[in-house]
Amino acid sequence: MNAFDIAAIVIIAFCLIRGLFKGLIGEISGIIGIVAGFYGAYTYYPMITVHAEKWIQSPGIRNMAAFFILFCIILIIVSLISILIRKFLNLVFLGWVDRTFGLFFGAAKGIIIVSVIFIMITHFAPKGSAVIKESKLSPYVSTVSKSMTLLVSKNTRQDFIKKLEGML
Repeated sequence: MNAFDIAAIVIIAFCLIRGLFKGLIGEISGIIGIVAGFYGAYTYYPMITVHAEKWIQSPGIRNMAAFFILFCIILIIVSLISILIRKFLNLVFLGWVDRTFGLFFGAAKGIIIVSVIFIMITHFAPKGSAVIKESKLSPYVSTVSKSMTLLVSKNTRQDFIKKLEGML
């Protein structure tokens, strides 16, 4: 085992445990909150900047403040909805289902994070890098990473697969 293997195990274990404690609803609502917060803030911050002209003179700071405030408000609203859903699940004795699926979702999230790191190392490290070559987990992570490269351009995918062939 090398540093990559240890880092991969730590990341996956952390995400797995975090998923268990947050549950599926908590994990999914976190992602939804960030995406919705970004979209809402990006779309509607100009409406708030108009009202903030009295207090903030600089347009740049006013825009950033409006964006940040709107992002946080949306994130808090989604978090509150998540808490209500989790309370309901606990009332009907389905909290264990939420946590069990959260465990699996957390593990999947950890595997995806490790795969992104693997793609980054493969892309930037010299061909035949010892970090990947000596890793015990790299053959398994490479399978997920190859699947993830379906989301990028064909040229990027081909470059990744060529570099990977020299490392495994």
